[in-house]
Amino acid sequence: MLTLLLVLFALNVTTPAEMTCTDSVRESAAPLDIYVAGVEQEGMMTLGSRDQILYLNGPGVASLKSGSVQRVIRPEGKVRDPITGARTGIYHKDIGTVRIESVQQDSATARVLVSCQEILKGDAVTPFAAKTPIKFDGTLSDELTQIPQNGLVSSIMLGKDDVRQLAAGHLCFVGLGKRDGIAEGDRFTVFRPQPEFNEKDLIAGETGKFSTYASVRDWLYKYRMIELLNRRKLPPVILGDLVIVEAGESVSTGKIINSLSEMHPGDLIVKR
Repeated sequence: MLTLLLVLFALNVTTPAEMTCTDSVRESAAPLDIYVAGVEQEGMMTLGSRDQILYLNGPGVASLKSGSVQRVIRPEGKVRDPITGARTGIYHKDIGTVRIESVQQDSATARVLVSCQEILKGDAVTPFAAKTPIKFDGTLSDELTQIPQNGLVSSIMLGKDDVRQLAAGHLCFVGLGKRDGIAEGDRFTVFRPQPEFNEKDLIAGETGKFSTYASVRDWLYKYRMIELLNRRKLPPVILGDLVIVEAGESVSTGKIINSLSEMHPGDLIVKR
């Protein structure tokens, strides 16, 4: 039964509803050609939610068509690569979707269809394109998985909602995109280099001063051993797997489908 559940989970990485609320990292902030200017019961209500009426303004409202579905997003903050410190884009939250009910000369009225979270005045309205749910039927990584020598490598830059401790089921953003040949459904193994050798580890093996034999582990022996261990070569720690659910131009959204250990922004990924 457990095996069957794992297979089903691996096949269905995301649901249609989840794909509406994945968030994204864009190269620049979304333009305010169309934005939320007011909500139903203006003066009494501040936030918009499912089934409520919204009022839209902006120079682009005249291009809207009644019955069309639009996406509501919100620029949240600047994202930097946790390893290099280089700026990679602007984190945008998916707020929901709306259907245009009527269009006037300088405003439009819309109804909220899906709300990932409550809608704020000033949220940007952009064209909506349905995202295809992602499936995966490969073999998941384990502790003995070997990292491809020439695989495409990047890192986890940010967890959705700024989550710092990531595990199976979490969405995150990685520093690769379409310009790198990345597509929806691509699978990456998440890994972390082993820590550098700590000289204090040698203390754990000492037998003490009251043994019946003379130790050969004198200062010269330890010096040579430290030299060797400082040059040691260890395989990386395998943390799990993620699958790309939305490929951006330079930053993509991934979902962790397998976690052997807790993951964090800055952990490395390699394409399988």
